Amino acid sequence: MAFDPIQEDCLRLILANMEREGVQLLQDPLYIDRASEAFQNDPSSLIHTDRERSFHLVSKATEVVDYRAPFAPTEQDAEAQFDIAENYLREATELDPRNWDAQRMLATLQSKSDDELISYLLDHRADVERDVEHLLEDASNPYEEEFARDLGQRPLQRWIAMLASRLFIAGQYRMALMCAEEGLRAYPLDMAGIRHTGMLALAKLEVAPEELKRYRSRHAAAYQLAGKSASRRTQPGGHAPDAWSLIAQMSLAYRSFDMAGATTALRTLMRVYPRSAQSLYFQAEFPDGVFSRVNVQPGSEDELVLALSEATPLLQEGMGTPDSASFALWIAEHDLVQRSLDARDPLPHTETRGNAPGGEN
Repeated sequence: MAFDPIQEDCLRLILANMEREGVQLLQDPLYIDRASEAFQNDPSSLIHTDRERSFHLVSKATEVVDYRAPFAPTEQDAEAQFDIAENYLREATELDPRNWDAQRMLATLQSKSDDELISYLLDHRADVERDVEHLLEDASNPYEEEFARDLGQRPLQRWIAMLASRLFIAGQYRMALMCAEEGLRAYPLDMAGIRHTGMLALAKLEVAPEELKRYRSRHAAAYQLAGKSASRRTQPGGHAPDAWSLIAQMSLAYRSFDMAGATTALRTLMRVYPRSAQSLYFQAEFPDGVFSRVNVQPGSEDELVLALSEATPLLQEGMGTPDSASFALWIAEHDLVQRSLDARDPLPHTETRGNAPGGEN
C-alpha cells in the first residue's frame, strides 16, 4: 500500500502521453504495454514538459535519499547521496514551483529541526489543498479528470502523512492523531499508511485497548485492503494483524502492568513475523522516508523493522533509571525472543548484548 515513486512516475508519463496522442485504450489496448516498455528502456523518451521532468526528478531523488543513502557504507557516502538528491529536488522546484512533493522533500532535507519542518508543513498545507481542488475544478477532458482523481491527489496524501508523522516524532501525540484522522477521512484507502501513525499515537496517549479496536473498525477500508495483499492470516472481519497495531497493543498492556496481555501481543507479533527475533532484539532505527513511508513487502521482516523504528517513542518508555526497565529492554530480554534467538544461533545475541536497547556495555 505504500507509494512506489518509479511506478508513479511511469503512470504520470503514460497518462500525459495518452492525452497528447488522444489514445483510446479500447482502440489500442496494447498502448500501455508499449509505453511501459519505453519507460523502462528510456524514461526521457516520454518526457515532454517541465512538469513531467520535475516529477521525474522527484522519483530519482527518492531512489537516492530513501533507498540508497540509508545503506551507504559511511556517513560521508550518505552525505554525498543527500547532496545528489537535494540537487535533483532544487531543479525539480525550479521547473515546477507547484510540485509539492519536491518542495516538501527539499524542506525536509534542509530543515534544522522537526519543529521547523512542522511549521513549514502547516504553513503550506492550504496551498497544497487549493492546488488539488483546482485540478478537479479545471479538468477539461477524461485524461485530466483521471489524473485529478488519483495521481493528482497523492501529493496532498503524502503531505498530510508526513505532517502526522513529524507531529508524532515531536511528541505532539494528540495533534498527530487528529492529523491522521483527517487524512483517513479524506483518503479512506490510505495509500500513505497514515493509519499506522494514528495507531502509535493512540498508544502514546494511553487509551483503553478497546479504542484501538474502534480505530481499526472506523478505518476498516484501509485495513481490509491492506490485508488482501498481505501474506499472512487475517483476523475476523478481514483485518490483517500488522506490526504497528500489535506493537501498540503490546505497549498499552505493558504500560498498564498487564504483562500477560503484553506477552500475548508479543507472541502474536512473532507468529505474524516468523523471523522477527533479531529485529525485536536489536530494534534498529531506520531513517524516515522523505518521499513517503518506505515501500516494503507487507508481512515481511523489513516491515517489522520499519514499524519498530517508527515506534521508538513507545519503545523508549521507562528508559533512564536502573530499576525501571524500558519497554525496549522488556521486549529484547523476553523469553520468547531469547528462546527464538537461541534456536537460530546461541552466540550472537549474548556476545553483542551491549547493542540491545538498555543492554550493558
